[in-house]
Amino acid sequence: MFICPKCQKTMNLPACSCGYTVPFKDGIWQLTDMPDMVKDGDGDKYIGYENIGETYSGNRKYVIEERDELVSKEISALTGNGVFFDLACGDGCLTVPCAQNGTRIIAGDISNGMLTILLDRARYLDVSLKNVTVCRMNALEIPLVDESVDTVVANSVLHLISNPKKVLCEIYRVMKSDGAFVCLDDAPGRQDTEAQDNSRYFEIVNSLYGEYWHRLGIRGITPVKYSWKFDRDEACAKIFGKKEIKLIRHRGRYEIPISDGFLSRFLGRGFSDQTDVPKELHKAVTDELMMEFGKKYGEDFVSTPYKGEYSDIILTIYRK
Repeated sequence: MFICPKCQKTMNLPACSCGYTVPFKDGIWQLTDMPDMVKDGDGDKYIGYENIGETYSGNRKYVIEERDELVSKEISALTGNGVFFDLACGDGCLTVPCAQNGTRIIAGDISNGMLTILLDRARYLDVSLKNVTVCRMNALEIPLVDESVDTVVANSVLHLISNPKKVLCEIYRVMKSDGAFVCLDDAPGRQDTEAQDNSRYFEIVNSLYGEYWHRLGIRGITPVKYSWKFDRDEACAKIFGKKEIKLIRHRGRYEIPISDGFLSRFLGRGFSDQTDVPKELHKAVTDELMMEFGKKYGEDFVSTPYKGEYSDIILTIYRK
């Protein structure tokens, strides 16, 4: 069901009839040799998370969040005995719980670093990946044959590609007839009758991030947000057939300390606008700031929690 990277003909892993054998590195099939990101030039551009993968999910990279469990149940039910294609699967937040459900999966991402976290997450949680094929691939040229998968998710990736419509066309091509392309959104927030006071959290986070960029700016470095806007619903309406909406109820409250969410990602250059910040300079500035903020807000400022209420989840399902 794969396309040979060398001759572009149909093949089954690991080898093509043309004689090419797909490299298998640390549990990952290498189906593209394209770079992790392309930021310049006249062609299609995209951002991969190779350099920030380790810190992308903060200190919760091995946790299966309740939201992801709820979504994975729906995806597994939609997929049935077919194949779920988790495009830009990242650290496996959906691949791993779907694998736990016994779903057959192709998990693809441009970043070996993110895919390695997926493998580590499954290992840590003792989830078998016997039904999962983990591949490094480029979403702009999906190395799958036409009409080969039943369900597709491309979560948190389309805005990181300058030509998202090309990716949507690729998704349509690899989907089987009546296949499902599933998009995830949070429902508009409900009125919180017991509003949480997060003023200290936002004061610390906004001040820390603002001062970080102020000090980098003095050194001639400014944030560059690598993302591209487009109207997903408008684009999908022109490509796909039917559209279905399903609401998943997700109720309850949660708390996440600065250390587990924002701070771990920030210190690891895990935000896309930190992509071009040199490591040595980043460390020097953040070391200064952590010392100063410890004196200003107390050594335990990293324990300051964000208190929130879960949002319901909207699944928009586009059919072929």
